Amino acid sequence: MRSRQLQPWMAGRNNCPGIYWRVLGTFLLALALAFSFNPPPARAQNLTRFGGGYVVPAGQQVENALAIFGPVTVDGRARDVVGTGGRVEVNGEVDNSVVAVGGQVSISGRVNRDVIAVAGPVAVSGRIAGDLVVVGGPLILASTAQVGGDLVVIGGSLQKEPGAVVGGNEVQLALQQAFLEQVGQWLRGYPLPGLTSPAFWWRLFTLILMAIVLLFISIIFPGTTARVAETAMLLPGKSLLWGFLIAFLALPATVLLFITILGIPLAGLLWLALACLYFLGMAGLSLATGKRILAALGSRQAEIYAATLAGILIISLVTWLPYLGIVAGLMVKAAALGAAAVTMAGRAGTSNIN
Repeated sequence: MRSRQLQPWMAGRNNCPGIYWRVLGTFLLALALAFSFNPPPARAQNLTRFGGGYVVPAGQQVENALAIFGPVTVDGRARDVVGTGGRVEVNGEVDNSVVAVGGQVSISGRVNRDVIAVAGPVAVSGRIAGDLVVVGGPLILASTAQVGGDLVVIGGSLQKEPGAVVGGNEVQLALQQAFLEQVGQWLRGYPLPGLTSPAFWWRLFTLILMAIVLLFISIIFPGTTARVAETAMLLPGKSLLWGFLIAFLALPATVLLFITILGIPLAGLLWLALACLYFLGMAGLSLATGKRILAALGSRQAEIYAATLAGILIISLVTWLPYLGIVAGLMVKAAALGAAAVTMAGRAGTSNIN
């Protein structure tokens, strides 16, 4: 077993080459499972819950277990477990992997492959045969914990009790280091980072967090998200123009508000409103992109959350392109901001008639 921080990782990166592809593969598997939210009722072995949780009792075996904004408890056996926004607890056995986003994770049983947890605390007292990746949350390894593969902790603390076993490499990475390298990537023309680069993990982390936020928006405000998506498709030029105009005027408007002293609270409200418009616009733009992609693949009745997830994945991959990714990213952000602003201002219908 070897333990190292960031710099030794960069020097000895060939010691664990498979973990990066397994992380990406498991995350894409979670997205694929999310595209099948509504399995036929007759398939009792597939458990899917939205806005609620469920328990796999001891002695019962299921296939894919997927919960959105609800807890999952596996006392029996499951093939794969995916949870977002709720507690994931494994007291029994999982044949493949566990993916959890935005919720607490507890592993006291056995997971035969990898565990990936994002934006939530993790406690392990059982056995994980593969890799354990924790992003943006603390990790506690009890004295009985066993991790057969690599241990990666990004942006969180690690508490390892005596007796805990890690068969592979141990890597800890602060988000500050990843962010600084990301800035360096921008200064060098935004080339594709290597799989051992902190910038790679930073992009993966921000992608997952953005997917969670946009999924939440599209589910809570489906009508508004759909109208923003329509604006982005029907009025792309106007959305882009308004987006750049709003972004250009935001800074001088903030300075003027700060100069008046009394306007400082209004400056805070201004940026809060801009943030809301931006995320709403990104949800709509992702929905519009996802619908087109899924339609091209033959899915004519894609659910709004499935299309939103597909859209943000495609948009992220495009903005990650070397050099062109900078321009694409700026245009996407401006178009999203503008589409939301035009929609909320009620100008979309009038512009469509003209």
